[in-house]
Amino acid sequence: MPTVSLIKCNSYQNAEASIKEAIRLIGGTEKFFKSGQRILIKPNILSAKTPDKAVTTHPEVVRAIIRIVKNAGAIPAVGESPGGAIGGAEKVWQKSGIGKVCEEENCEMLFFEKTGTVFIPSENPNNKMLKTIEIAKPCIEYDCVISVPKFKTHNLVFLTGAIKNTYGCVPGLRKSMYHKIATHPDEISEVIVDIFAIVKPKLSIMDAVVGMEGDGPGSGTPRKIGLIMASSDSVALDTVMGEIAGCDLKKLYYLNSAASLGLGCNNIKKINIAGENLNSVKLKDFSIPENFYLYLIPKPFAKFLGKFVSAVPVMDKQKCTKCKICIKSCPTNAIKLYEIPRVDKSKCILCLCCNELCPENAVAIKHSLFIRIFILLRNIKRLFS
Repeated sequence: MPTVSLIKCNSYQNAEASIKEAIRLIGGTEKFFKSGQRILIKPNILSAKTPDKAVTTHPEVVRAIIRIVKNAGAIPAVGESPGGAIGGAEKVWQKSGIGKVCEEENCEMLFFEKTGTVFIPSENPNNKMLKTIEIAKPCIEYDCVISVPKFKTHNLVFLTGAIKNTYGCVPGLRKSMYHKIATHPDEISEVIVDIFAIVKPKLSIMDAVVGMEGDGPGSGTPRKIGLIMASSDSVALDTVMGEIAGCDLKKLYYLNSAASLGLGCNNIKKINIAGENLNSVKLKDFSIPENFYLYLIPKPFAKFLGKFVSAVPVMDKQKCTKCKICIKSCPTNAIKLYEIPRVDKSKCILCLCCNELCPENAVAIKHSLFIRIFILLRNIKRLFS
């Protein structure tokens, strides 16, 4: 039976003590790495946002893990391929605060765009889109990978946690290209599970001190949660995350897929909770991404309704700085620069890379009238349920 530890942490100043306790409750550092081993710390550095936006793993969480690894005699390195790296990876690392922490702690930074890659045969029989997956070399070569996600919503797969965090092990624009190949949330979920199966983090530590709700992973609202969460089972950790958020676990497709492949446990009744009582930390009125409602409409019904069931990214003229990150990150070349960037709806696959990576939150999702009514009815039902 896997164990997920839940430790109260109301301030990032207390992150190190909370993380130590979270690791202790699941077996201690000796269970995961030994002196002299190389340890890859994989945070979530989605885009060039400051820590207070709750878009990226908080730098103090990364600092704490670096110190814990060093104190165990192991050799840490922090690695990531930010979604916004096309605008300059160094800028993204520094904006998130993680670059500065690595410098202060004398910890190597691994830019996956520069470390070299390997092509690994697909291990997920449900992944019909890709026969091989391109992975940054350190994610395969290091002795232990620690996934350090942020507790956040995600507009395609509902929630993004320890499993989805491994998607950042794919370097550069290759991530956008996978979105082009796997256009439906179910399809991209299978690609995510495939990447997770290859990387196989030995330990996952979730930054849930301040998480994100609403239109995550890049444009949502910070939500105080006050937890550090940890487990050797990433599937179990994400399952507990979903339970805390009050989500219908059956709709977390990637969890069901990962569990069916034997990669972890997604049955909340078979997960041991250490530390805080699970019921005492559950969130009330946790807001999910509006765009996710689009995928709750049955496929045949959505196909029948056609253009009445649609969504398209639109740019806010007041916020847009014409940095062109949305244009460069679009896998289908559906965005062109006019007075401001504009999306060609006929080419858009709604991967929402532009929405995720915009540093100014200038990309909104415009839904058709039917979807807006559907969202309104769902929200009314939720309000009175």
